[in-house]
Amino acid sequence: MKLTGALLIATVLCSSLGAGSAHEVVPSFLQTLLEGSAEQLYAGPISQYHLDDLTRAALTALKECIDELSPEHVKALISLLVTHS
Repeated sequence: MKLTGALLIATVLCSSLGAGSAHEVVPSFLQTLLEGSAEQLYAGPISQYHLDDLTRAALTALKECIDELSPEHVKALISLLVTHS
């Protein structure tokens, strides 16, 4: 249930980034979310957006949830991302 909520949050966040920039930001955001650190996430794909403390806390919690996935699950999600981008 926790992972489902985390993935739902990621989907909503990605859809709210804006249609024009979504094609560039979303794949990079998702890949960094899966493979990078929270610091890389903030410095990279979403650095152009102002994040308030609550949003930062939510992203950190989401990243921690994703980091709890097994390596096989992360690899499968990355494969899905690469296949569909």
